[in-house]
Amino acid sequence: MKSMLQCSWCMKKIKEDKECFGLSVKFVEGLNLKEDEGTIKSIFLTTRNTSVPMIVVAEDSEAKKQGQDGIFVLCSDKCGIKMKKALNEEISLFKPDGEILKLE
Repeated sequence: MKSMLQCSWCMKKIKEDKECFGLSVKFVEGLNLKEDEGTIKSIFLTTRNTSVPMIVVAEDSEAKKQGQDGIFVLCSDKCGIKMKKALNEEISLFKPDGEILKLE
């Protein structure tokens, strides 16, 4: 069964053959999502007054080894820049300046 990803900014479905980006984030001290590792979790963002999907990286994943705690999937650079700006204001959840990556 194919799972279809959804852009965390504009909420559009991202087709399998389309380009896909990710915005990696580090959680602030004390934010514990250990039981959600390896899943997609809905995170409420006060700056947007809505919940958006975020992948909580698994402890043994390559992303975790690179210091990432979560990844927001995005359909474009444009959505990535908007999401990064919003997340930089979510200081109770994330450390500032996540990195936008092209996902393969």
